[in-house]
Order: sequence, then structure tokens, then C-alpha cells
Amino acid sequence: MIFSTVALEDLKKAGVTRKRLVFVPAKITELTKGLTTKAEAEIIDLHSRIKKIYARVNMDFEPGSRMILDAILLALAEIASTQQKGVAILPEMRIAPGDGVQVSHPISGYELWLSGNVDYAIIEYEDVMDNKDRLLAPGGSRDDAFEIANGSLFLVEAKRQSLEQNLISYIPEAVSQAIALLKSANLPEARFCLSDGQRWIFFILKSENGSLTYYESAIRRLSRDIVEDSDLPLREIVQLVCEWLNPIATDLFVLL
Repeated sequence: MIFSTVALEDLKKAGVTRKRLVFVPAKITELTKGLTTKAEAEIIDLHSRIKKIYARVNMDFEPGSRMILDAILLALAEIASTQQKGVAILPEMRIAPGDGVQVSHPISGYELWLSGNVDYAIIEYEDVMDNKDRLLAPGGSRDDAFEIANGSLFLVEAKRQSLEQNLISYIPEAVSQAIALLKSANLPEARFCLSDGQRWIFFILKSENGSLTYYESAIRRLSRDIVEDSDLPLREIVQLVCEWLNPIATDLFVLL
């Protein structure tokens, strides 16, 4: 089953459950106050760029929203990269090889076979040997991406802002991608986001006692008015995507 065709009912039948991820405001504030000089400069530049996008670009179509999303991901890559480690952004990354990844209900036996691409895989890698070339060289294979990442990665499913279809209707697609990642890369958990550039939902998928559970945050917004009024919501989202790539904060959220 291609990711985009997975429905919420399919996930439920396969035994995948949903719970809440609630960010702790005080811990989010700590993240935004602990910025490095490099991160501070990137966010100032990013804030200016997004205001220019809103001022010059029609946001009724997907490429408009993608400009905001792409700007944020590029800033993340600049902030998180060091002399020892780099960050690679892999658009249209295929997650499930071959016939796909199997997920089945532990009791009923209902099965899903998941396959397809994700809009963006964000990968942190050790900048040694030929890792950079394997991830970023034109025409190269991405078969070693998960091994090179060594667990330091997350997925972003990008959608356009739409009056006809709510962002949350795409959650089953994003969750199915994370399931395929978790199983393909043999991870204990997978972190991922769903965004149209102006709205962001953060998720964590966990394998718990043989069952799959995804934890979903409330929507965080970066509308035109919000960005014009303050750069704080942008700072929070940038810090959160940095955290999703390389989790180091403690007590940042509670899982309910």
C-alpha cells in the first residue's frame, strides 16, 4: 500500500494507536534561550527571509508554502552542521525497499504492506570517509543513508495549505512513513513532522511491547500575522526541528 493511500482505519486495524505529545512551555523557552551565536544569526536571517516570502509570494499553491518549509530546513542544516558532522536533506527519499514493510495486528493478524517515498529525510552524519558523497553526490545511491545516519534522522511530510483538506487528514500518510522508517532502519523510535510551512505537527512513533504507538503534538503555527508580530514562534519551531534531528533536551514534553 502506497503511503498516500493509507487511511486512519487501516492503521487502527493494524493495531497502531494514537496518543498525545504535549510540549512543556518552560522547556521550550529554555531551548530558545540557549542559542549559539551561529544559530542566533541563522534565525535572524530566516525570520527576515520568511517575511519577504510572505510579502512577495502567493501562498494559495503548494510551492509558496514549500518556500517557507525549505527555508526552515536549510536553516536547520546550517545550525546543526559542525566541522565533524554534517546534515543532509534528501528529498523524495524512498523508505521501504522491495515490496514494502509489513505491519500487522498482534491479535487479529490484519496486515499492511507499506511502501513509497517521503518528501524529506533529514539526516545527520559523521563527515568522514565518503559519507557526504554517498548522501549528496548527484545521481548517487541512497541505499546506505539509514546506516550512515546511525539513528540521527527524522522525516518531514510536506503538504500545501488548503481550505478543502485539513492538515490533520494527512496524518495517516505521515505515520505510515514513520512506521516504514522504524522497521527498515530497526529503530526503537522514529521522529517526524507534518507541515505545510505555516503549520507544524510534531510526532514520535514508538514500538512498545510489540505494538506501535504514535504521539501527536498540537499544531504550532507560523502564519503571516504571527511572523510579522514576533520571531519567537519561529525560534521555537527551529529549535524543535533541531531537537527532532538530534534529541538532547530532557523533560521537553510529556507523553499522554
